[in-house]
Amino acid sequence: MQKYKIWDGAVRFFHWSQLMLLGGLWYSAEQEWYGVHMTLAYSLAAILLARLIWAFAGSDNARFSHFVRSPVSVWRYWRQPQKPQAQGHNPLSGYMVLVLIGLVLLQFLSGLLTTDDVLTEGPLVAMVDSGWVELASSFHRFNLNLLLFFIAVHVLAALWHQLHGDKVISRMLTGYQDKPPQQDLRFCAFYWYLALVIVLALAFYLWQGEQVWALLQADLAS
Repeated sequence: MQKYKIWDGAVRFFHWSQLMLLGGLWYSAEQEWYGVHMTLAYSLAAILLARLIWAFAGSDNARFSHFVRSPVSVWRYWRQPQKPQAQGHNPLSGYMVLVLIGLVLLQFLSGLLTTDDVLTEGPLVAMVDSGWVELASSFHRFNLNLLLFFIAVHVLAALWHQLHGDKVISRMLTGYQDKPPQQDLRFCAFYWYLALVIVLALAFYLWQGEQVWALLQADLAS
């Protein structure tokens, strides 16, 4: 059976890497492995910022303009008894993408202002008033729970679609689907996205690499 490309490597890499990194961030925070936690945080920030650039300059169905629809369009889609297969994200999942990206971005930014008052603090803590640091630290803990809730909703929705014949998980794993797309899609090469990730990761390393390495050594020593 012929297969038709529906997702590029960048979207798939971001999707599954984000899932694994978020799991690692949660676990490292629970174990108080701050060096590991910060390493994973900057890694996630690099792939997230690269994904935001890709949302404006990447493959057709990776762009916000392709899958972010008006609330009226979402309502019409929701009311259809037989929902058509989208050429990527459907109007509902498009909003979920925005929510998850927004929450992850807020989690990273609040982490830059967070301190545990014992071993480590974010790189921007010294630049703001202690009241903002306390607020950011509280928000960082609360937002993690909010993020986990929306991830659970997203996973359950994906499983429901997969079990009811809309193979969204299979398509995100392989990048291909059985049906031909309703319109031609232009795909950008994965190496451009990977280059963005590497440049951003290098920038974070030059900014905070020394502190992260010291914390990693402390993790290994504990």
